[in-house]
Amino acid sequence: MTTASLTATRTCRLLYYGQPGTGKRENLRLIHQFIPPEQRLVVATDDPERQIAFKFRQEGKSEWQVLVQAVDVGKERFRAAGMMERPPFDGVIFVVPSVGSQLDQSLAAFESLKTFLDTWGLDLMRVPVVLQYNRRPTGEAVSVDRLESLLNPWGLLSFPSNTLKGEGVRETLKAVLGLAINHINEKRSKLEDPDPIEVSMVQASHARDIPAETLGFDNGPPVPGREPMDATRLRSEAIYNEMSPPLVVPVRIPRRLLQNHKGQLRILLEVQIED
Repeated sequence: MTTASLTATRTCRLLYYGQPGTGKRENLRLIHQFIPPEQRLVVATDDPERQIAFKFRQEGKSEWQVLVQAVDVGKERFRAAGMMERPPFDGVIFVVPSVGSQLDQSLAAFESLKTFLDTWGLDLMRVPVVLQYNRRPTGEAVSVDRLESLLNPWGLLSFPSNTLKGEGVRETLKAVLGLAINHINEKRSKLEDPDPIEVSMVQASHARDIPAETLGFDNGPPVPGREPMDATRLRSEAIYNEMSPPLVVPVRIPRRLLQNHKGQLRILLEVQIED
């Protein structure tokens, strides 16, 4: 197999995230299969089903090198003191098993994802996040509408899938890759016409490109002075292990009420707790 040199001239990093056994690795295996051999890139890794890379060219535009990784809850790379400002991902695919018996675990895993994003100063609205509802071979399937009401009150882009049959994999990848590339381009465009208040933060997030070998989620011993933030990691693990996610109450607002509003809209909810 020919080894290609992977550099980060125009690199887009995608993270498949979720609890173990949800189909993240199956996604990567299928992606590797349908990518033409001449577009595949070889990345040094001890687990080929956890990390793949390929070349992608936008029609009439620049070529991208796409690094795709699968990470289980609890194995993510939290931001630590001394680390660069730029997060080690440009887009996230949260893989959810559409099985009723795993709903609590899915809710807990989603809270862990939000905690992980928070360590990088991000949230669900500030980085491309796509949900994939993956049908599993065992257990009672949950409808997409039910999963949407529990996991997606924000209206994030979502796709049903069945990785055992290869369904929904291309659609999910195409969506998150497009969102991530657009997001990267938007951030770069700010450097050309920067806001004086935000310029220092934007420049920090686009620090000097680094070799792709360092773009992975290395979970080895920490370098002295760069230990993970224990409090944040413990909070994330507690959310997941205790399986006690917060109560999610879906709120539906008719679109017609928002048609005349432009820009940011503040919505106040009045909640009454009944015995």
